[in-house]
Amino acid sequence: MKKNSVVLILIFSFIVLICSGCTSSHIVASDEQGNNSSEEILKNDSVQESSQLSQKNLTYSEKSSPYLYWEYELGDINPENLSEGRSNVQDCVAYSEDGKYVAVGTGKKLAVIDVPNKKLRWEKALKGNVSDISFSKDGKYLLAGEKSTDGYIYSLDAGTGAEIHSYRSADDLGTSTNPKYQPCIYKITAADDDVYIAAGRYWKESGYSLASRVYRFNPDGTLSWKLPSTENYAQSVNWIDSSQDGKNVVFSTGDWTNSLGLDAVVYSVDDSGNLRWKYEITPLKPYFVSAAIWHGLDISDDGSMITAYTGDGRKYLFYDSEMMNPGNGKTAWDMKTQGDGRNSRDTYDWQSNVTVPEEVEGSYIYAYGEEAKISSKNETLYLTGATLPAYYPDNVSVAHPLENTLVSSEAEKGNTSWTYSLGGRCAGIFFSPDTRFFVLPVGKDSASGNTQVQGIHVFGNQKSGNGHSRLIWKYNTEGVIVDAAISSNCTVAAVEAPLKLENGDVIGKHRLIIVR
Repeated sequence: MKKNSVVLILIFSFIVLICSGCTSSHIVASDEQGNNSSEEILKNDSVQESSQLSQKNLTYSEKSSPYLYWEYELGDINPENLSEGRSNVQDCVAYSEDGKYVAVGTGKKLAVIDVPNKKLRWEKALKGNVSDISFSKDGKYLLAGEKSTDGYIYSLDAGTGAEIHSYRSADDLGTSTNPKYQPCIYKITAADDDVYIAAGRYWKESGYSLASRVYRFNPDGTLSWKLPSTENYAQSVNWIDSSQDGKNVVFSTGDWTNSLGLDAVVYSVDDSGNLRWKYEITPLKPYFVSAAIWHGLDISDDGSMITAYTGDGRKYLFYDSEMMNPGNGKTAWDMKTQGDGRNSRDTYDWQSNVTVPEEVEGSYIYAYGEEAKISSKNETLYLTGATLPAYYPDNVSVAHPLENTLVSSEAEKGNTSWTYSLGGRCAGIFFSPDTRFFVLPVGKDSASGNTQVQGIHVFGNQKSGNGHSRLIWKYNTEGVIVDAAISSNCTVAAVEAPLKLENGDVIGKHRLIIVR
């Protein structure tokens, strides 16, 4: 064999070895609609060029493929059914502020994981099913809420799991032997020196009834105040948020049952529970008789901006200083409406809707408003959910164009800047403590049955461009991801649940995964 031929063969073999060793099976680039494409992000600066995914601003570590750092088995559960809509698994996960510890709640079991040492720190069983968890800002306490006949709020020693204090919300909200109608701790938000909690329950006799309370606790679990002080809100309060110093607290009341004829009301109170301002959101007629906000309420860390996203698909932005002025405050994106309550394209200055009902192929459909986040002074993010009929029991003939999508809006006027399709239902938008990163945990796609969409999407919040240029990495999983949290060093903790396919096969596992 000639010398030149031998050299060419050696060079070719070397190239093949290098390429075969740097392709990740987990990290996949996406096209502008979020669908999987054939391009893959490669390790060691070997990146395939794509017009839809720019790698110019990525550091070496961001180009590296994500890997499974550790996993913790969470025990057997019934697998999710692919054909069913909303997930039945209510597991939750939270990082401590310093990123060293992860808390995970599944069923009645609550555990804290030592991430650097890859080991269990402690675990214990609560009286009811864990519904939400949060570390205090100083990391000394773990606050946990449950759904049960008692609806306890616990303050635990974060290092040992020992109970410091507990509060029985059923004394305020009432209770039931029916698990559906028992009190539940919906949301726990930790500020610098305070903890704010939204709790509630519903029940149905001749019709729906709602009862909710808002609480302020010290991190050790001692109660400071509750709203209302002597009675319940006869509406739902599903979400609460606070500025970092705890001096501006926002929550909303509403009627998710769409049967009681109630407005949604956004409240701002101070750290003593005194009303600062409120804003009423009337029902979106003729489609709905009530208005409600699910998880679509967020306040900036400095308390200057608040955004809201109603379940029916309307988004709002409030500047706190303007809402505190004399007279009735107005949202930054106020629109005029026609006499029947419908938005008129001829009578508003700019678009402030995301996924409100629209006629598609003879049916009025909308995409549910799941969650809202303020990512910067100039941008707000909105997470949409599944396609639903505006008039029940009408059918859904086609998916809404923005179903299961992350929507970015400019803060000045609310115009959509870009969209990023997730392909499956997402449990929320979760930011790192320093807000440099956020993670989207993607679950099942019940409509198409595509299991390839399931996994974790991590974004750089300080990167410029659209969702795809800000995507750092994506980690696919066999099971559905039901909740996630991300640390300031871009390490993700997520809960995976097994999934039952239409042919009866079960894929994925019930586990906590740490991915970095």
